Amino acid sequence: MFLGLRLLLAGITKFNGPQGFSFAHFYGQVLPALSQPFLEKTFLPGWMLKLYLGTLPYAEILVGAGILVAGRNRVPLVMAGFLFLSLAFGQMWIGGHTTVADIAIHLGLTVLALLLLEEAEKRTF
Repeated sequence: MFLGLRLLLAGITKFNGPQGFSFAHFYGQVLPALSQPFLEKTFLPGWMLKLYLGTLPYAEILVGAGILVAGRNRVPLVMAGFLFLSLAFGQMWIGGHTTVADIAIHLGLTVLALLLLEEAEKRTF
């Protein structure tokens, strides 16, 4: 449940600005701020960054909701694992070592949840 709430709120809060929730806040304030370190420190083209970072909150919301709604289903957990891996990879590129460590904790929790789910499935059969 923690992972689902964490991802869901991480996505939703990207749209929260001084005047409430809005797409204008995300695309006008948050997206440029998220893009800047990657534009300065990597070779990735701007269009690729905007595509990834522009879809990131939607992916976080969908995967987080999927974990919360699907319950004992491994698909949203695997998707969360790939999402955390992609976030960690991006932070490694820009030297965000502390953030990588935080993401690694979330990734470890995802792996633990998958292992617990597998163990629970063994017991039911």
